[in-house]
Amino acid sequence: MKEARLPMPNTSQETFDTRAAYQQAINTVLPAATKELCIFDANIENLELDSRVRSDMITAFLTGGPDRSLRVILHDLDHLTRYSPRLMGLLKRYSHCFSIRQTPESLRSIADSFVLADSASGVIRFHADHFRGKMLLNMPLEIHDWHQRFENLWLEAVPGATATHLGL
Repeated sequence: MKEARLPMPNTSQETFDTRAAYQQAINTVLPAATKELCIFDANIENLELDSRVRSDMITAFLTGGPDRSLRVILHDLDHLTRYSPRLMGLLKRYSHCFSIRQTPESLRSIADSFVLADSASGVIRFHADHFRGKMLLNMPLEIHDWHQRFENLWLEAVPGATATHLGL
């Protein structure tokens, strides 16, 4: 009897070196997530997560099931707290599955950034000053080290923005 074989998922690796290609890569990877999104960036400004389209993508992801998780690590929270009302609203609404942490001062010289979806796909920028990087789709072996790096950064990072505002 012949053994049934499942088709291999479509895998691809593409490089980019422009802002537009970087934005397209993010638009490809964000909806690929079905369980977990992990984001590491200096300040999220270039990710444009507060745009209507990206906000809708994140909302669709977070409402897709009870086991969804969005974790973000940033060096600087200023852009998030001052210029990202949609994202802050999502943090408030989905605080049970959406967390933001900040890197300690000792790690703020790390200059790359990445968006990982389900430990299988990702967008990696090699340096925050340039839009040069790569997009990996359905390549868990290549994403593994990036995911481990995220987990290590998560352990070092401290709680950042929260859904509640404290005041007197």
